[in-house]
Amino acid sequence: MKTLTDRGIRALKPRPHKTKPGQFVPYRVADSHTPGLHIQVTKTGRWNWTFRYQYGGRQRFLKLGSYPATSIADARRRAVEIMGVVEAGEDPAADRRHILDTPTVDRLLEAVQQSRSRQAARDLAVIQLLLGAGLKLGELTELRLEDVHLDAEPAYLDVRDASGNSGRKVVLEDEVCEALRSYLPVRKAAQGVDHFCVNRDGNALSTRSVQRLLRHYARAAELDGLTTQSLRFVYATRIYESSGDLKVVARYLGHRHLATTIRYLRPGSDE
Repeated sequence: MKTLTDRGIRALKPRPHKTKPGQFVPYRVADSHTPGLHIQVTKTGRWNWTFRYQYGGRQRFLKLGSYPATSIADARRRAVEIMGVVEAGEDPAADRRHILDTPTVDRLLEAVQQSRSRQAARDLAVIQLLLGAGLKLGELTELRLEDVHLDAEPAYLDVRDASGNSGRKVVLEDEVCEALRSYLPVRKAAQGVDHFCVNRDGNALSTRSVQRLLRHYARAAELDGLTTQSLRFVYATRIYESSGDLKVVARYLGHRHLATTIRYLRPGSDE
């Protein structure tokens, strides 16, 4: 065990597989400066920070971000914060939303863009609706063609509430609009189906299908613990960082009470 340095990390290369020539295996190197902190070298040569801890009688690893986007100093600070959570008797893995830094999100989007699936355009639209519009899983699967206004200025969505009525208006950024426009020409819906996102049979995309496709791309991007809620949290954080106004965040998330938004933006909290 040794103290990790920038020079030392950059010298770490993928480790060859012992019995399969041309293939590589991931491995971790511990940081002696901060107990539990490791740098993981993936089989593709990426560097990811992980933190090892004990909870419930089991050894667990929590990913803290990628290097060099997350510096050594930042990784050590995060590791100390997480150890405090563990010492307080809580499991830090119960909420993994903090791992989605910008490089991590970029890797997820890159995995979708590089996919050879016939449904890749739809999948990118789905992920952008979660990440760039902050939709809940049920809101996404209930989104209809008439709810998407790409020709408006600015473009926006009409997001339905639980009763099926228009609940709130969500303005769309250019990157989200681009993904939705790319999907529409290849969208093949069955007769009478007006849901925006459809499956390969042309029927409405189910919540289970959304969760399944997200797991697929998370594996392709070498991400752990990724959920639809994780992407919605990224959206909420971006809105708060750009506006500094919790009321704006509450309006965009569809929260009726500001207390819900305050609680939601705290690590470890849910809606």
